[in-house]
Amino acid sequence: MQRSLTHQNPVKALALLLLFSLYTAIASIYLMMPPLLAVLFFFFIKQFDKNDLLSFVYILAFLVVFEVSYGYLTLSTLVYFLFLYFLVMPTLKKIFICKLCIEFLQVVFVYIGFWLYTTLVHSIFWLDLPSIDLYTIFYVFIEFLVIILL
Repeated sequence: MQRSLTHQNPVKALALLLLFSLYTAIASIYLMMPPLLAVLFFFFIKQFDKNDLLSFVYILAFLVVFEVSYGYLTLSTLVYFLFLYFLVMPTLKKIFICKLCIEFLQVVFVYIGFWLYTTLVHSIFWLDLPSIDLYTIFYVFIEFLVIILL
């Protein structure tokens, strides 16, 4: 039985999930490698705008791998991404015209806002508070450059 060459998206997405899982495992060991949270948000927006359910499920799988690797609550990134997508991003698009400015602020909101969000969630459930360090600033600039290239 021969596989159709026109329907390679599930195979490609599964390969990306495996590569992302490997990258996340390595990035959790070496702090100089960014966790690609803003890149996930970039693809989250892109797939949410397309209304592509299968790709959205793959993005959700990427988010779960990220959460498991870094010890966040399950689906907390999904809740935060939905908050950003429906409340913050429309406001940014109304205020700024410059696409690069919006993308840079998007990356900043993903990292700094996610830290504030997890701090709030962890204080509500009396968990250990997450820390923020200077690597976060490095991650913002590196992921901004990656998003520009995408």
